[in-house]
This record gives sequence, structure tokens and C-alpha cells, in this order.
Amino acid sequence: MNNLKSTIAEEWSFLASKKIVIACSGGVDSMTLASILIDLKFDIELVHINYKLRGKDSQLDQKLVEDYCGKNHLKLHLHIVDSNEQIALKEGNLQEEARKIRYAQFEKIKLQSKNNYIALGQHLDDQVETFLMHIARKSGIMGMSCMHHNKNRYIRPFLKFTKQDIIDYALSTNVKWREDESNKSNKYTRNILRNSLIPSLKKTNPNLNQDISVLITAFQQKQQVLEDKMMTLSSQIKTDGILTFSIFDKLLNEEKIELLRQLFLPSQLLIEIEKLRKSHKGKQIILDNDLFDNIYFENNFFLFKRKETSAKPLTYLLKVEDVNSLPESFKSNELFIDPTKIKGNLKLRKWEIGDRMKPLGLKGSKLISDIIKDAKVQSHLKEDVLVLTDDVQIIWCVNIRVSGDVIAQKESLKIWRVRVEQYQLEFNQ
Repeated sequence: MNNLKSTIAEEWSFLASKKIVIACSGGVDSMTLASILIDLKFDIELVHINYKLRGKDSQLDQKLVEDYCGKNHLKLHLHIVDSNEQIALKEGNLQEEARKIRYAQFEKIKLQSKNNYIALGQHLDDQVETFLMHIARKSGIMGMSCMHHNKNRYIRPFLKFTKQDIIDYALSTNVKWREDESNKSNKYTRNILRNSLIPSLKKTNPNLNQDISVLITAFQQKQQVLEDKMMTLSSQIKTDGILTFSIFDKLLNEEKIELLRQLFLPSQLLIEIEKLRKSHKGKQIILDNDLFDNIYFENNFFLFKRKETSAKPLTYLLKVEDVNSLPESFKSNELFIDPTKIKGNLKLRKWEIGDRMKPLGLKGSKLISDIIKDAKVQSHLKEDVLVLTDDVQIIWCVNIRVSGDVIAQKESLKIWRVRVEQYQLEFNQ
């Protein structure tokens, strides 16, 4: 029993200068953890979530935690679910929705200070249950890694100890807690494992907990290697949005799944990405994601197009200036025209379906859409191509093709140099 407290004192001493916020349900695990950390003089606070699912029992759980904080002069972060959260709990997967609610609160607390750590009372029995549940779900390496002792400022000091270790300590030190009667019901998969399957397995293998712990450690080490390997690539994609086919094709499936996770994309998306890889230029996957809007197939890479931000949109500036002569060589981003050939005013706009122009070197006209296609403009940028017009015709598909009807000649009495500033198109090679 004393081993529980002494182990925590030794292994978690590096957090002595940090704030530890304990997720406290009122059950034996979290109440015992609070008791031990108080005895060890850690700087702690409590957070309690009242899901309002168990009627009077939910209120009594809350009161126990409130009274405990009052007695020990602890700050309490209390969250009582609102009407929208109640609807989500009733209409969605209860366990998953409840998890979303509590972790949203945990993240808010973490954001308040880099010194804030969230302490969870999960123990070795919880870890074994989680492992077996993930086997049933055919989870990948990430799932089989289960819960970590210390990751992303979430700590689990009891993860080496069994539920019985915690109960024995609580009884010996007069810790008060409340039992959640729903844990005895086999309504949920975890309870079936806890109450029936695992006790049966332990009859044939008394060392079940220890054996599974060894497997989890191996999976966690493998997962860490994957995370480290994919971190540079995911950072690059977040910056420039490009994942070349040469790199993608060499990745193992488990590496691709980890890459998606680091990009905040679901692993199921890999099926769609593999289909896109076998597609052709211009195809895309539309995403429901906070970071990206789409994934485009370009000539030799995937383009992850970032979401538009609320920043002020870029203003394209049309700059027209008189020059005395034509240059010896011409650049694609500037146009030299004879102003006497212009009908009316110059206007800059995005191209539209059906637009046509008479490109220099051709006898007839050509669709702007075909001009863009021939120029191999990256698919995600096609809609942003600009055209310069006068009152009668398109005289420039900006930075791509010019009209032969208006270009200046050496003998032109007047010459305008035209540029569109703050504008750049990317072309596929």
C-alpha cells in the first residue's frame, strides 16, 4: 500500500513546480489520487464534469468533490453539461460524446498555462481493458499503444497499479469516495470485459496484466518511432501543402496512417487518397477539417489546400506605365500594348466559362479554359486565373498568353507596359 505513495513521490517529483489538475469524478481512483498528491505537497486543483446522466447520484458526486475542495482549500473547475451537450450525449455514442466533453474542458485548462498538467486516475486494469477493446476493433499501432503515463501534459500516475491496489490504499487511509453503480452493468463493452471476460482469462493466465503491459510497451515504442519519422513530413505539408508521389508511394500503410493523424485527418481517409493516387490531374477530395479544404491530384504530387483564413484578401494591382521602347526579351508577367488599339477601359477580372481570346500566333480564337489547361496551371489555382480586357475583348490571360490584336510593335508611337502586381501563378512541370 505504501508502495503506491512512494512510487508516485519518486516518479513524479519533476512536477513539483507544476500545477496538477486532477480529473475527479468522485470515484475511488480520482479521490485516492487527490489524497496522495495532497499528502506529497503537490500544487493541485480539481476538475469535475457533471454529465447529469444519473439524476441524484450525479448531484451527490458533484457535492462530494465540492466538499472535498472546500475542506482542503482547493480550486475546483466545475463543468455542468449544457443543453446542446445533453442532446449530443443522448443522440450520439454516449461514451464517445462524454469523452469529447471532458477533454474539451481539459484542453481549456491546459491552455491557461504551460505549467498546467491534467492528472487522470486510470490504472493498470483500465489499460488492459483498453488493449482488449482495441484488439476487438482491429486498431492499428496507435490504438494498441493504449494510454501513456505522460504525454502532452496528460499524466496517469496509477497506470502501473491495479484497481485493488488503489482500493486497498484508500481503505487504509480513510479516503471517501462514491461508487458508480453503472460500472456493474454489462450494458457497455468495457463492463463486459471488466466483469466477465477478463476474470475468466485470468483463471488460465494469472499474469495477464503483466503480459499485456509488455505488449503495450512494445507498441508504444513502435508508435514513437512512427511519430518521429512522420513529424518532419507532416510539418512540411502543413507549411507548403505538398506531398510528392515519390514520397507517398514509399510510405508503409502504418506510416501513412500516422501522417494522416498528424494532419488531423481520419485514418479512413487513406482509402480515398489511394483512389485519388490512381486518378488523374484535377481530381480532388473535399475535406471536413480545420486545417485543409481539399486534397488535389497534381501532375506529380498531392496538394493539400489550406482553409481560407479571415485575413484580408489579397488585392491584385493593375499597373500601367508609358515606356519609350520594347525590351530585347519579354517576360510572361508583363505585357507591352499599343494603347491606340485599346477599345475603352482596361479591366481586370477572374476568367469565366466561355471566355475566349485571340492568342498571339494563332489565326482564330481559343477558349481561356483550354489556354489554362495547356499552360498546366495547378488544378487548385485554375479558378484564380485573371484576364485583362478592354470594352470589347480579352487582351491578356494574365501571365499565360497575350492577344495579338493589341501588342505594341517597334513602330508604335506610344507603348504601355502592363503588369499585375501581387499576383503569381504556379505551373506544373
